[in-house]
Amino acid sequence: MDTARTDDLIAVASLVRSGHATNRGEISRQLGLRSTSVSDLVGQLIAQEVLHENSARGRGKGRPAAVLSFNQQRLGAVFVTVMDQTLVASAVDLDLRVLGQITAAPPMDSDSASIAATLRQLVTETAALFAPQVELAAIVCAMSGLLDVGRKIWCVSARWPQLRNLDLGAALDGFGCPVWLIRNLDAEMAGLRVQENHGPEETALLLHWGHGIGAAYAAGNEVVNRSRGRFCEIGHWGLGNGRGLRCNCGNSDCLETVAGLWAIRSDLAAEFPGLPASEHAIAAHLARMDLRDSRVVQAALSEMLRVTANLCRLLFPDRVILTGPFVQNPEVFSRFVQTLEVAPMLRSLDKVRVSVSDGSAQSELLGALREPLDTALRALVASAPAPAARPLRSARSQGAR
Repeated sequence: MDTARTDDLIAVASLVRSGHATNRGEISRQLGLRSTSVSDLVGQLIAQEVLHENSARGRGKGRPAAVLSFNQQRLGAVFVTVMDQTLVASAVDLDLRVLGQITAAPPMDSDSASIAATLRQLVTETAALFAPQVELAAIVCAMSGLLDVGRKIWCVSARWPQLRNLDLGAALDGFGCPVWLIRNLDAEMAGLRVQENHGPEETALLLHWGHGIGAAYAAGNEVVNRSRGRFCEIGHWGLGNGRGLRCNCGNSDCLETVAGLWAIRSDLAAEFPGLPASEHAIAAHLARMDLRDSRVVQAALSEMLRVTANLCRLLFPDRVILTGPFVQNPEVFSRFVQTLEVAPMLRSLDKVRVSVSDGSAQSELLGALREPLDTALRALVASAPAPAARPLRSARSQGAR
């Protein structure tokens, strides 16, 4: 199918999807297309089950108007990400609604083969959560650590030190759909830019302080090194403090050894009995506590403030977005704001805007899934003649290899 017709089909679907058009007449007026052309386009989209058509009850005489709606469950994606020491797989529709979720917690000493097997099982079980008529359009993995995005390889993750160069494309090739790979912080950064409506030339630094520590940076409407999957692994910057603390990455005296939640959790628990286990639960816990007298938090905060100030001197972002459980505490957040306000080099420029994000999974999900689902929808409408929906049960039968 030619590109112009595909563009028209996507334009029609987008108008209905956004609620800006509910019938052929509105589509014709907004796109400036003849009614016969619109009917042809709508007819194909209905045949492909991208759009549904229902008759509205009319008040007067004559034929009832046909009302169009977008089929949000025409396509689905399995989204896999990492939270703490857990792999989380979600069944997601075209509206980015999470329809169901399954988790697995591979032991820390798991190697590439065992994690690959876990991922295949996760995807199989998560795909089974969709209704039978939903077509699986993509498997999207938002992973931590170092990636080779182009070759779909998960190179290294400090959460599972024995993982090395896991080929996700090969591990998940039995499901009949494309596999996408993105670094989790890059996905979160991309999602936040959309949700917060960042300007096209605005630069932004995302800093995550939680189980691990990392950053992402966006400039010129692009997330830097997103297409590679390797950037700003600040959690594994060497402190040179001579303490000899072993890091999960294999080196010693990394920033995470004194500030990562995985490293200081036991000391925190001694100070704050009953501390929850997960990042999300800890965030709610720490948000309402006075941490000014916490030796553990203050030592970690000192290192994090130094790193953040140095990153700002390197990247000069217009805004800094802080995520993770610690920055949900008002006192901790205010310390970041104060540190950047008094930095001599930064004071000579426009004031850096500092904000905190609650780290909801929606930002990461949006940044990771928007392109894969848009690509899948475009490929679907470009196919001619309209294909029959492929039930997920056919993919499930292939399952884990």
